[in-house]
Amino acid sequence: MTTSPEPLISLKRAAALGYGGYSTLRRDIKAGLLPAVKIGNRLMVRSSDLEVRAVPERPAPFEDIEDAVKHIVATAPPLTDEQVQRLFALLGGAA
Repeated sequence: MTTSPEPLISLKRAAALGYGGYSTLRRDIKAGLLPAVKIGNRLMVRSSDLEVRAVPERPAPFEDIEDAVKHIVATAPPLTDEQVQRLFALLGGAA
């Protein structure tokens, strides 16, 4: 049984997917940090090589919106009467 080769991605597509700017990807290929193959005039990279470069975002400090709201309510200073009236007016209530 043969396995099909991993699909290749153009640098333009890799940049559009957020793996870095086009120039950054070219620079990293030139520096030997990112493996690439040249097909015709185009440099192509494997998606698995791009995934290795991906840096996970910092995890959110709260798992869900309810915990975040509870934290904000617990740490926020109380509203002044003027602020309450302004919010009431903005939200369509009567002050």
